Amino acid sequence: IINACSADVLSVNGSAGTKYVTDYNRRGQELSADAIQAQVGFNVGIGEIDVFGDFFTNQSTESDGVNTNEVTVGLGTSLFEDNISAYVGIYNTDTDNVDSSLETFASITANVSFSPTVSMYRGDGDLYTFEGQLSHTIDIAVASLTVAGVLGNTETSTSVDRTYTGAVATVTRSFDNINVYTDVTISDADDRDNETVWGLGLRIKF
Repeated sequence: IINACSADVLSVNGSAGTKYVTDYNRRGQELSADAIQAQVGFNVGIGEIDVFGDFFTNQSTESDGVNTNEVTVGLGTSLFEDNISAYVGIYNTDTDNVDSSLETFASITANVSFSPTVSMYRGDGDLYTFEGQLSHTIDIAVASLTVAGVLGNTETSTSVDRTYTGAVATVTRSFDNINVYTDVTISDADDRDNETVWGLGLRIKF
């Protein structure tokens, strides 16, 4: 999610990127093996309100893989003297051979060490997803290391749910507004074995 800003005037920012991954997991479900991903996003700060949007696509390089398009649009703001960042919006997922899914979401981040974040999604049929995340960034010589962990539970039907966990370490090297990064993720869910995922990506901010 794009961080909210508190500028007194209009500000416009954006980003675009591409990435190769050995697997793509969404909420604990493996959707594809080797894949190419792309993302483009924007945020417009208007006073204390931030309007943000993001388009993400995962395109499998294998014939039996699943392609996914995800769109997020929402509003964000800072509360309690910028100690809390709050977001609300809609999140649409379009996956091959499956009807698109539209969800509303609310998310709160505490602007303290490890940036604890709690998010809730509500989808069709009153199906809910709850997710918590912690992250921390350390500068290491010519790069930065970000370590993050996630714990979530998603309802796949009115009678079935999935609990999932993930831990990711990302090393990023920045060149002005260009970031080159690599990451490794350990992903697990209660209905499958854990697996390790590798990625290599490029992101441009403008």
